[in-house]
Amino acid sequence: MKKLVLSSFLMLFISLSFAQNSLLWKISGNSLETPSYLFGTIHVICPDDFFLPETLQPKLEHCQQVLLEIDMTDPTLMQKMQAGMMNPNMKNIKGDLSVEDLKAVDEALKQTMGVGIDQMGILKPWALSTILSIQLCLECKQPAQYEAKIMELAKAKQLPIAGLETVEEQLAMFDNVSYEEQLELLTETINSIEKNKALFTKMVETYKEQDTDKLYEFIMQQDDMEEFAEFLLDNRNIKWIPVLESHMTKQACFIAVGAGHLGGEKGLIKLLKKEGYTVEAVK
Repeated sequence: MKKLVLSSFLMLFISLSFAQNSLLWKISGNSLETPSYLFGTIHVICPDDFFLPETLQPKLEHCQQVLLEIDMTDPTLMQKMQAGMMNPNMKNIKGDLSVEDLKAVDEALKQTMGVGIDQMGILKPWALSTILSIQLCLECKQPAQYEAKIMELAKAKQLPIAGLETVEEQLAMFDNVSYEEQLELLTETINSIEKNKALFTKMVETYKEQDTDKLYEFIMQQDDMEEFAEFLLDNRNIKWIPVLESHMTKQACFIAVGAGHLGGEKGLIKLLKKEGYTVEAVK
């Protein structure tokens, strides 16, 4: 289950009261001249499950800047991501897989991507797990992306877009997962397709309830998630607070990050409140 949780989180990446059932939050107070807004996304989702709260677009249009986890308008983004996903010296992982696992990975890649391990084995195991998780778990060929829609809305209003962290910083967090664990993650992604589908389906259902604490609790209830939460969620949230403050003090910002970052004691909502901000659910 440990690897299933991380696999589903890679695709992305919450029940105190009805009043907190919201993915959109207003940040005010603490000397801010104008409020900013925080929205929790899910990084990939089927179009049939995609929705935008009615209040989102008016609040986004109130802002002067959009902040995403990374700056997705960076023209070198794909180049940097590809470089960060490659094994050192273009090493192919096929030599580190058992005969049985090699066959399973090769077949899964050919089924979903049209090419096998000979071509794609130069990617790091976690990157292959991410690709296969999306292809095998989603019940749709063309997933929707909240970040893409938010960027579309921002572009229509000519709002600048910036990132809370660099591509390199985001990819570096997977260095916390050993190569051996990454290989286990890859093979378990393929060998546990139905479990992964059920886990991701439940995550999407929880997301659609718009309850950030319930979503966080769901993630944390999975076996061994505490091991991953520190570098996937907690440490990044803490690093993002001064970045958020530096932007929000200058102008109203619309902030969109994975919904798993909002809930919990070290989630952005609680951390912002500790810094003296008023953070309220937008209904």
